[in-house]
Amino acid sequence: MSQKIDLIRQALSAAESSLKLARQLLSDLEKEGVKNKPKVNELPGITGIFDGQNMVTESGDKYPVPENYASKSILVVGDTLKLVEQGKEKRFKQVEHVKRHKTNGILTKKDGKWAAVTPEGSYKLLSSSIDHFSGETGDEVLLQIPANNLQSIWAAVEKITKKESLEEDVKETKKTEAKLEKDEKKEEKQNVQPKAKKQDQKELAREEKEKPTPKEKAEIKQDNKEIALPTKEEPAVPAIAEPKEAPPPKSDETTEDELM
Repeated sequence: MSQKIDLIRQALSAAESSLKLARQLLSDLEKEGVKNKPKVNELPGITGIFDGQNMVTESGDKYPVPENYASKSILVVGDTLKLVEQGKEKRFKQVEHVKRHKTNGILTKKDGKWAAVTPEGSYKLLSSSIDHFSGETGDEVLLQIPANNLQSIWAAVEKITKKESLEEDVKETKKTEAKLEKDEKKEEKQNVQPKAKKQDQKELAREEKEKPTPKEKAEIKQDNKEIALPTKEEPAVPAIAEPKEAPPPKSDETTEDELM
């Protein structure tokens, strides 16, 4: 029994060593393949500039670029492409990208063709890009346009946000804002109440401090007893002067003594 267990362990160890060696050989081969793989610039082919629908060569020749490829690669007007032969097929390869400028817009249709209205202007869009994201009129679209050529008539679609999602986002934002405002008011109320309570406690403490002590109350009471109340003086009655007797009136008749 023990011999069989030892044999199994030896077999597992050998298998692990073989797997490790196989992984190492595969990794080396992959690295060599990447090193030996020719760069796009080195591949024979035709080079041109992407104009939104076609690759245009220096001589003015145009080669239509498949919309699916342009949409998935997010090609922008001004990108450099190369048309190379791989086996029996011809494929476009990206050689160089121009600097991008991203902007948001609203998806619409002009003359039955897809377009987007943005702050920078309106741009034509490849229908394959809209189909890929299942875009509809009114959806929000994220675009890539050449940074050095904002007047380009074509733009590449990076992302489309459905109109329903936008409305839900707006509702959710409003809910969040309302909740935040409610929480702020609640917090302010909680902060005001302890402050008012603290002021009331201070006022009570001040009033309590100003109240006289029992000893002071007794002293005030004693002082009040000792203070005599002022008497009310009766107003003086003015003396009434006695009337003087009037002298008797002189008689017009002359007395006898006077005549004699």
